[in-house]
Amino acid sequence: MKRNLLKAASLLLVTALLSSTAVGCSSKKDNTSNPAATTTAEATKGPPVEIKIPVYERGNQGQSPADNSYWSKWIQENALKDINVKVTYVPIPRTQDVDKFNMLLAANEAPDVIFSYDYPTISAFYGRGAFQEIPKDVLEKNGPNLVKTLGPEILKYGEVNGKQFYIPAKRPTSYNYITVMRQDWLDKVGMPAPKTMDEYYQVLKAFKEKDPAGVGAANIIPATMTLAGAKDPVTNYQWRPDNLSEEEFAMYSDVAIGALPWAADKERLKFNNKLFNEGLISPEFALDKDGKKAEADFMNGKAGVFGFFLSSNPPIIQTLMKNVPTAKLAIPDFGRLQKDKQSTGRAYWPFGMLSGINKSSKNMASVIKFYDWMSKPEISSVLQNGVEGKNYTKTNGVNTPVAGFNGEERLLNGTNKDYWCLVTEAVDLGSDEANMKADAAVRAPAGFTYLMEDTFKITKANKQIPDFLFDKPIAAMTKNQKTLQQKYEEACTKLIMAKPGEFDKLYDQLVKDYLASGYQEILTEKQKLYKDMKAAK
Repeated sequence: MKRNLLKAASLLLVTALLSSTAVGCSSKKDNTSNPAATTTAEATKGPPVEIKIPVYERGNQGQSPADNSYWSKWIQENALKDINVKVTYVPIPRTQDVDKFNMLLAANEAPDVIFSYDYPTISAFYGRGAFQEIPKDVLEKNGPNLVKTLGPEILKYGEVNGKQFYIPAKRPTSYNYITVMRQDWLDKVGMPAPKTMDEYYQVLKAFKEKDPAGVGAANIIPATMTLAGAKDPVTNYQWRPDNLSEEEFAMYSDVAIGALPWAADKERLKFNNKLFNEGLISPEFALDKDGKKAEADFMNGKAGVFGFFLSSNPPIIQTLMKNVPTAKLAIPDFGRLQKDKQSTGRAYWPFGMLSGINKSSKNMASVIKFYDWMSKPEISSVLQNGVEGKNYTKTNGVNTPVAGFNGEERLLNGTNKDYWCLVTEAVDLGSDEANMKADAAVRAPAGFTYLMEDTFKITKANKQIPDFLFDKPIAAMTKNQKTLQQKYEEACTKLIMAKPGEFDKLYDQLVKDYLASGYQEILTEKQKLYKDMKAAK
């Protein structure tokens, strides 16, 4: 993670899914036909320096392992040749990344780099002493292209108390998380796309009662739900008060630890409880830890609403259209409680992936050289687009992906992003609209680029609010994060599945335990830090 307005809204509506053959080795013949193979050699004398770099492993069917694909080998071969750095990839399960890093750190086996899309998570790693300072002179000497790419505004987000501890990737705004609704189902039940939460509820009821999929009332799933969607901490935007103060926002708006005692979170859980008890969301969401069950239900034509990161692989839309050729998809805008209330959602910070150098690493300079190498246009262009004539063709200066290309050079998960996200979150062509269109051309199956275009229009029309950013790590979060994340998952599951008449009593019990288990300690520390920040201005 990656969460724009539509993602926050769709998760809030319990429709989100957070998801995510060995290819041949790259040969010298392949590389000589590749534009980046002509890069001027920068290798220094002496033996190469090995660095261990984490890479997300998403486990998508039909994809090579992230640490053993055509492109991982391409990077390894060219980085060794160009900068004399031997890259060894360490796979990190996308849905269990924090647990994996914690395990590796505890065993003193963590890679040279530790990363996360989530600022509170990376701050928690800092709080436990996982990182070493990156001296500015070392950064500038070994990463001139990186420094130029990021600029001082982005690099500033990687500072703690004026010292550089993280390298923030640049984040051009992305619109690739989409929430789709079966338009053909809406047509069959004779209803327009919903624009409020109540209209959304009425649409789901109609889907359940009229079964537009023809699969039977016991099998139809009006909206998908996963365990990740049920416990996502940013899914309560619709229920936040319009007059929310900055201090209250700072206390409770958090992507790392759910705000269970907050009224906004209670209301979204109660709404989800209603949907669950009326059979309007996935009945076995608590068992769907990786989101694959929801994904399968949508691809098999059983689900009416589904949220996911649009990509050509896994072939979610293609599989749906193969199974249900008459299916039609739309992007609804139902992220509001009342008609006269503006939709709101979580805005991204201007940085994407945050990465720090492991405290025990002896290879800081080589790590920065690798980031710098990834920042070069001739390298990033190949990693983002692939090989001209195979992955894409160029028409009037525009890269157009080759439809259905399935050669060994195909991009991992359709974009190769899990390799180049260390330095940028998306292709940057200078404007949000241009970036969106370029991204849609790569991600969307033929005929479905409108899904990202409509997401773009809706997002731009609605209100986006970034989380409050404290200027210091919150020690109580580092101390209590794992315990509270487990308790929050358990609480969300119990509350959504509870009988409606038992919800309030159970909620009060769980909140009392949650506060006593460390959340009150976090709130107390946040309040002090907030007041200190205000006093310092």
